[in-house]
Amino acid sequence: MRLIFRLFHSNLFLLLLFSAITAGVVFFNSEKIFHANQDRFCVKKIEFDGNDRVPEILLLKTSGLRYKSNIFSISLEDVKKRLEGITWIRSVIVQRQLPSTIYIRVAERTPIAILQSNQKLYLVDAEGVVLENDGIGDFDNLPIIIGEEAEKDAANLLNYLDKFPKIRKQLVYAVRIGKRRWDIKINRGVTIKLPEKGIMHALGIVDEVSDNNGFFHKDIEAIDLRMRDRITISKKQKK
Repeated sequence: MRLIFRLFHSNLFLLLLFSAITAGVVFFNSEKIFHANQDRFCVKKIEFDGNDRVPEILLLKTSGLRYKSNIFSISLEDVKKRLEGITWIRSVIVQRQLPSTIYIRVAERTPIAILQSNQKLYLVDAEGVVLENDGIGDFDNLPIIIGEEAEKDAANLLNYLDKFPKIRKQLVYAVRIGKRRWDIKINRGVTIKLPEKGIMHALGIVDEVSDNNGFFHKDIEAIDLRMRDRITISKKQKK
């Protein structure tokens, strides 16, 4: 009986010892797995795509992203909002690519005109957003617009003019008058006063009275089309 009791205690001791050792190994391995996974899911690569005008260093700085930070602790929405604060950026997509990459796809704005304001030049896109004036020289073929809130209606005016290539080709600059209508300056210094409404009709008349190249008689100074039922032509003063 004593032998059986001793054997029982010996086996129990060995079982407890084995369990303790096993638990220690499991605990030790769990710690290693935890630290290994923590290292695996840290940011090791930040990839930008779609940027042409905006330098990558500016995108990285504005994003607020940091290498070696935990990839799951990053708010993708916050990164998106920060990057969309750059005026050249129209939209942003931010994605986690596990285990360790943040992928950012940007869509840049496309300038359609040059805004002259307070003796400075700015680029403007189709949504009326005024962009930073870096690199205007790359877009010196764009039309110049002038006047209060000219940027807000520039796309509308240019869409009309695109339907009349002769006039569009001769456009020098356009002036927004009273936030209501446009005067456009074309070749040889001719000013065309467009109406607040009925721009298509007015431009159609201009297209008809110009020659095949969009030119007018050299004596004409202005064509006033603000009234739908009349055309007023002003001639240059003889010196």
